[in-house]
Amino acid sequence: MSAPAPPQRRPDESMTLLTTMIQRPLDPGYAAAADRREAQGMPRATSLRSPRLLVATLLLGLVVGVASYNLTAADTPRAQARAELIGQIEDRRAQVEELTARATALQSEVTALEAAQLGGAADAERSRELAAAVGALPLEGPGFTVTLDDAPGSGADEGAESGSDEAEEGQVFAKDLQFVTNALWESGAEAVSINGQRLTATSAIRFAGSAIIVDYRPLTRPYVITALGDPQRFPADFADGPGGTYLSTLRQSFGIRVDTEVSDELTVPAAVGLTTRWATTGDTGDAGATPGAAPSPSVTPERSPS
Repeated sequence: MSAPAPPQRRPDESMTLLTTMIQRPLDPGYAAAADRREAQGMPRATSLRSPRLLVATLLLGLVVGVASYNLTAADTPRAQARAELIGQIEDRRAQVEELTARATALQSEVTALEAAQLGGAADAERSRELAAAVGALPLEGPGFTVTLDDAPGSGADEGAESGSDEAEEGQVFAKDLQFVTNALWESGAEAVSINGQRLTATSAIRFAGSAIIVDYRPLTRPYVITALGDPQRFPADFADGPGGTYLSTLRQSFGIRVDTEVSDELTVPAAVGLTTRWATTGDTGDAGATPGAAPSPSVTPERSPS
């Protein structure tokens, strides 16, 4: 007797799952529900032409369309209000700059008239020296600039997580500018300005929220500190003193961008709105004293705006 032939394997035996899915695409539970609907005389599936479904689809499309239009439209009330505010800010800023330039010119004229009324050459020269010392006259000469800017990835840069400790530590605060300017005075600076704002004996560097203000005028990044002084000693004294150490700590520990540049030709503008509060006679024999020079700085970098 010959042996029975072995059973023949189906060619798609290894594809049973895929074959079942193709032959029976509907889940058995859904198929049973469809059979019950058919037994009750209803269609096996809910038609997409149902009035409720059509109404819901139309309403959803209408809501999405209106929201998309409001987000992309350029003439929305919010966009118009924002544009108007920007325009007002630009107009006020232009007016402030114009008035500042006029006040500076008038201050120079007043100083010149005062010198002319003194009569003697010695008195006129002395008046000019005092005017330059208190910031009433613009000065030119050698010196160097210190530029400070927030660290990459800080709260002021794009992509920074607002409110995080790292973002705050990477920002330049008012106390940083205070320390650096104090160190400049201590190192022998004859005149100092920040972003074109002349510092005098009555100047104040403060913060308002996230903005830094000098004499009630806000500053924008980067913060450029211009200082005039003896080119032979001034830059070296600053670099070897507490100012250089402070800048090094800001750069290495907190990532703040620091740049210094020595130049033979720098300009520091005159101060605006100088007002004499009180005056008294005194010994003026010490010609080397610098009005407005602050005491030796003694703070250390602490990364908080307060």
